[in-house]
Amino acid sequence: MTPADRARKILLGTGMCLVFVFAVGLNSGRYSTNPEIGWLFPIIAAILIGIGLRKGNLGQQFPDESDDEMTQRVQDDVQQTEKEKNVGQAWASLEQHVLKSEINEAE
Repeated sequence: MTPADRARKILLGTGMCLVFVFAVGLNSGRYSTNPEIGWLFPIIAAILIGIGLRKGNLGQQFPDESDDEMTQRVQDDVQQTEKEKNVGQAWASLEQHVLKSEINEAE
């Protein structure tokens, strides 16, 4: 299960819980037809459920790759960083050698 799938389930579950809270409050007569703060429960629930049902949006916010794919991507990034570090060290060593030889020639 990818992180995007997990986020989708959390959003849907939270939205359903808010619908349940609103339904219990409505059943017990806590809400009137006048707008109150309690009416935010169904509004927020609808927003969360709507976001959870959309497929493309969560893939942009959370990685939509499996654990194996993520591990491989991170390993590739580490290898690339190591290669760049080794190349930088090689250039520094070469520059040091050239500067030493120039100093020796100047003496």
